[in-house]
Amino acid sequence: MTALDLNGWLSLISTLAIIVALVFAGLQVRQANLQRRDQAAMAFIQSAQGDTWTRAVHALAQLPAEASAEQVDASGDGQGDALLNFGMRLESIGYMVHLKLVSLEMVDDLLGGVVLVFWSRGHAWVTRERERSGNPKLWEWCQWLAEQVSERRAMLGHAPAHLKHRKSG
Repeated sequence: MTALDLNGWLSLISTLAIIVALVFAGLQVRQANLQRRDQAAMAFIQSAQGDTWTRAVHALAQLPAEASAEQVDASGDGQGDALLNFGMRLESIGYMVHLKLVSLEMVDDLLGGVVLVFWSRGHAWVTRERERSGNPKLWEWCQWLAEQVSERRAMLGHAPAHLKHRKSG
């Protein structure tokens, strides 16, 4: 073996070592991203549970679709509080979807209906509160999420899980 051959082999080995290290680093980053997504999904699921959430959904369901802000105010049964409570949680969920920490598919499958109920009942109320407060960003991620769910359903259609996944086990 000549010195040139030895240098060539050493160069090849060091190049391969760098490639292996880069692939390993890429796999580690991918694994970390998957773990982060899984943790976000668990946080999402936990935020969508609990008595407060359930009471808020129930209160919202009592309002008519496309309720006016005055109807929300006149309800007297805590619908305004329900909109606040539900909206606070939904705002976080919408932002998590935007960041792709949680998929739109997951949110639509688990909560798409209540997202649309929230927005249909609360849209006029939110619009008024934005004007009152001078804050056009109020419930911005709730609105964004409701629009995304609506667009997704318009494109893909929507069937209940018991029908959509009837044959999968």
